[in-house]
Amino acid sequence: MKLLSWNVQGLGKPRTRLAFKKILHLHRPQIFFCCETKMLARQVESICRDFNFENCFAVDRTGIGGGLALLWSANVNVRITSYSPHHINAIVSSESGLRWRCIGIYGHPEFSQKHNTWILMKRLASLFSYPWCCFGDFNEIMHMHEKTGGNERNLNRVAEFR
Repeated sequence: MKLLSWNVQGLGKPRTRLAFKKILHLHRPQIFFCCETKMLARQVESICRDFNFENCFAVDRTGIGGGLALLWSANVNVRITSYSPHHINAIVSSESGLRWRCIGIYGHPEFSQKHNTWILMKRLASLFSYPWCCFGDFNEIMHMHEKTGGNERNLNRVAEFR
């Protein structure tokens, strides 16, 4: 099974939609997670069909930012179990009966709120005993060498993410 995640930074932009179509054609994922759609859920749901996904679950943007979407093919059985402006949590069931958790995360971009992302992930980890795959934009780095330019990162915050 192929799963892709992308911070699209505005799914309504023509250039982004063109890039999105190219990525889908090249990789053909069965599950696709988008964060920062910057759209309302109903807008994302209409775009879902344009990209040949039969199923879609979207979370409204907040103001002019945010917005999440989980798109999946008809041959994948997905059940959404929880969501917020910062996550979509789902159980994926295969034809063989295997179940696993699919968790798309959009981490708090504000420095003062980052700890809420880690609290959310710990809470989500405790909900089910199924294997899980967590992906998305955590708005954090694992190692200092991943960042170039801008302000220095707080080593304690990086350590919390690890």
